[in-house]
Amino acid sequence: MYIAYTDESGDSGYINSPTKYFVISCLLVNELYWLETLNKLVKIRQLLKQKYAIPTRCELKSEHFIYRRGPFEKLSIKPHERMQIFGDLLSYEANILKVKVFAVAIAKDKIKYQQQINARSVAWQWLMQRLDNFCEKQEPKERVMLFPDEGHGPLVRTIMRRIRRIQKVKGFYGGELNIEARHLIEDPHDKESHKSYFIQLADLNSYAAHRYKEIAPNRKAPDGLWDILDKVLLKEVNEQTGGPKGIVVWPRD
Repeated sequence: MYIAYTDESGDSGYINSPTKYFVISCLLVNELYWLETLNKLVKIRQLLKQKYAIPTRCELKSEHFIYRRGPFEKLSIKPHERMQIFGDLLSYEANILKVKVFAVAIAKDKIKYQQQINARSVAWQWLMQRLDNFCEKQEPKERVMLFPDEGHGPLVRTIMRRIRRIQKVKGFYGGELNIEARHLIEDPHDKESHKSYFIQLADLNSYAAHRYKEIAPNRKAPDGLWDILDKVLLKEVNEQTGGPKGIVVWPRD
């Protein structure tokens, strides 16, 4: 069984929104490696404390690195050093942890009928579809439990319960298929990010995907952060639809 940790980046609204994209990242950990992965996350936080005096119990979010918030407020760590730490954490994830990563990016300004489409709902449905497809293709077939960052539990639960029963999916060669999501078990369980290293890592991944050079780069952060994760990207999530590696982008045109 896999455990999926997710976090969002950007705003899902249309009117006066500060972002053109709404992004959700997913961090997948197999249950067999869960404790090993947790121990390695504890280790890297201990190393950050030794080298930079960043407390092990404090929450680390992407905005803390960009805007000198959270633990960085009281530390004399320059902007380029903070981004180096950000990159080092992603490198540690890609080279040391046994995880898989992908993201969904909704291009809000390309949606034709915005009044009829909830960008957040679409993003979550795409993400759950990819999780279900991933589990279906494993041998033997796998299952997954979803642990999103707190805040949108009722919506995520409603979508999951619906696609377990009925899910209309456009066929790659045309037409429409009714495919029930059979591999998403239990309801999603919200996690408070300040209590979970996994959710905090998903937050960094989400920002890296959002600011990727082919999505919505920002001058305050390198646009190649997502490339650091290359070894653990689940690139098959968009092998048919195309787009940035490991990022499902909708709409495509």
